[in-house]
Amino acid sequence: MKTTSISQTARGPAGYAPVQDPNFGSADYRYLDRIRAIPMLSEAEERNLVARWYDQGDRAAYDQLIGAHLRLVPRIAQKFSGYGVSVADLISEGNIGLMHSVERFKPEKGFRFSTYARWWIKASILNYILHTWSLIKVGNGANKKRLFFNLRRAKRELQADGQRYLSEHDIAKLAQQFQVTRDDIVAMDQRLSANDVSLAQPLGHGSDGDPMLVQDTIADQTPNPEERLVDSDERAWQSAKIREALATLDRREQEIVERRYLASRPVTLAKLATVYGLTAERVRQIEAKAIEKIKEYLRPRRGGPALAPA
Repeated sequence: MKTTSISQTARGPAGYAPVQDPNFGSADYRYLDRIRAIPMLSEAEERNLVARWYDQGDRAAYDQLIGAHLRLVPRIAQKFSGYGVSVADLISEGNIGLMHSVERFKPEKGFRFSTYARWWIKASILNYILHTWSLIKVGNGANKKRLFFNLRRAKRELQADGQRYLSEHDIAKLAQQFQVTRDDIVAMDQRLSANDVSLAQPLGHGSDGDPMLVQDTIADQTPNPEERLVDSDERAWQSAKIREALATLDRREQEIVERRYLASRPVTLAKLATVYGLTAERVRQIEAKAIEKIKEYLRPRRGGPALAPA
């Protein structure tokens, strides 16, 4: 989304708080005005449109569902502005999630579409942040995602006595809490510390008037049925995308990536060097090139959020 930079303190359109991003410009605020002007749906209207799309493939109903729910995306995107990613990009990714929610919604499950859409928007934004940080180093597992977004909070709770570094006991406790390995805790702690993700960045004030921080919006919570359904759909979609990405590699690249990253017992560079009759350094270079190809294939689409036709 091309922007014209304006002050962070500029007032957003009615119903939106000022965006905490110096690169969020006047064109972006005009976009917020446009989507806010699209009428909201009553529950009956929502059900009618869902039925028309789900049963008849009515494209006009699809477009109207998208348009009426675009306003959800900026509100969710602003809650995750503390990770060094532009709010405009987060909105773009949230819109992609909204489209996925329409395509994957199953009315027979008994959930309202608007509730389901919120979870897909959030899932797409969180995945984009993870991709931006690093596909391989952060990891794609659900447990590693929870670790990435909640480790800082968990550390603060353990270190209430002012202790600065994690003890071995703390690391073991966190590994059990997040169901990851000790090495996962150490590596993620180092990565978060090195990049200094600002979880204490203020977002404004909550409905009770108290200051609201980034960390307050991403607490690890027990998933409800809507979250579980979205998570299941997301894993299936993500697995398909990874398979597609692997298919873009040549046979040797595929084998190296699969044996290094996808096997239950990853193979060392030295062992692969013996298998292929190469040096370990050459195998590392092939691996690095393959990973870059996968990242490029999986890189989230960019560009301004598309306003669905009315």
